[in-house]
Amino acid sequence: MSPLTDDQRRTLARIGDELIPAALGMPSFTEAGAADAMTDHVLSLRPELLSDLQQALDGIAADEAPAAATARLNRDDPEALGVIGLVASSAYYLMPGVRAIMGYRGQEHRPAGEEEEHDYLRDDLLQPVIDRGPIYRDPGAG
Repeated sequence: MSPLTDDQRRTLARIGDELIPAALGMPSFTEAGAADAMTDHVLSLRPELLSDLQQALDGIAADEAPAAATARLNRDDPEALGVIGLVASSAYYLMPGVRAIMGYRGQEHRPAGEEEEHDYLRDDLLQPVIDRGPIYRDPGAG
């Protein structure tokens, strides 16, 4: 069972395409298929977003133009637009087709080679921290 109603999913698709249009060889939000199962997957990973997403989508009228709705939310309720954008972009970038176009294979185990294992020492990146010495607060102290 989907966590979104059909109306909410249609609204998400409309706003998602406004936020993520087709451009430069990349598909739009709906062209990528992100409005369906992948949105549900994102919400299964981040269930705390569901209520805010539903409320944000319910605040957009079915006949409101996507550009006008995003402009209104950006002006009047940026948190609502933020949750829509977070869920839409997360679903979009999890789509295998989108990842393939970008050449992103996902996280890979790639241990540092000998030439890069201690590069932080070579560039004196840590020297200011070493020079500063230990700085900490005892969490048990009042």
